[in-house]
Amino acid sequence: MDPAKNILMYFLIIIALGNICFEISTVFYNALLKKVSNTNNIGKISGIAWSLGYIGGIVSLIVCFLLFVNPTVSIFNLDKEKFEHIRIIGPFIGLWFLIFSIPSFIFIKEEKIKVKKINLIKNIKKTFLSIKKTTLKFLISRMLYTDGLNTLFAFGGIYAATLFNMSFSEIILFGITLNIFAGIGSIIFAFFDDKYGPRKIIKICLLSLILICSLILITNSKTFFWILGIGIGLFIGGLQSTSRSCMARLSNISDQSKMFGIYGLSGKITAFLGPYFVALLTTTFNNQKAGFISIIIFFILGYLIIRNLKLPNYSNSK
Repeated sequence: MDPAKNILMYFLIIIALGNICFEISTVFYNALLKKVSNTNNIGKISGIAWSLGYIGGIVSLIVCFLLFVNPTVSIFNLDKEKFEHIRIIGPFIGLWFLIFSIPSFIFIKEEKIKVKKINLIKNIKKTFLSIKKTTLKFLISRMLYTDGLNTLFAFGGIYAATLFNMSFSEIILFGITLNIFAGIGSIIFAFFDDKYGPRKIIKICLLSLILICSLILITNSKTFFWILGIGIGLFIGGLQSTSRSCMARLSNISDQSKMFGIYGLSGKITAFLGPYFVALLTTTFNNQKAGFISIIIFFILGYLIIRNLKLPNYSNSK
């Protein structure tokens, strides 16, 4: 067998395992939200934590760029011809995860419980059957608008490069700007989340994203596109952080891990639909804007499901 194919398969397996472990870890991380917050600040805690995630991503990107990618001569004497300046980013991010996970292990205390032997299939079935109608509708709504978000992240750069002739460096800068304002949006909407409840915030964010994405379809100005991109970042941050606090509110504190597992599943199980419809509409009409319309449709469908849904301000169930 070709050694190059072997190493490629090895990398694909490692990346797949890394993603699996990351997604599993986010379930338990999100499940801690209700344990580290109270009735008055669950939205604030979720929003600030989400914004710190964006800040951490930007800081680590800048560190990698300044230390490894950009210097002509690397501080670690890395061989650029062998792409060592790129390959070192993996171990660096692994170290980043290790360092910043330490505070959770030190400061968050949980009671030790005895693990009982369970029938996994029966337990999963019981969990799904126990989902309340309101929670189910919220999960379906989130599934749809998350498909829109994921597709926007995946194809936004391609759309910008094609229609506005943005260079690779401009796309990178646009992505960084988007993340900065998503972090700002997470904090801003966090305070309104606790005051007005998650449904209003989610509706405002979805309606704003529908409007902004519609304006992107009709604009030919790169400057205006940048302004709209900032708006997208603000409302994406608010939507993501508020969705998490909403799930925490809808779940009993004893069921947080189970429900956030389903929450994570709802954000991934139909992830292929967004790219599929973008490709389908783009090829059918031979137009990038036609593909972009599918993103707006996902936002609209998510909004229609959640618009009249009665969501609690906070679940006091223990």
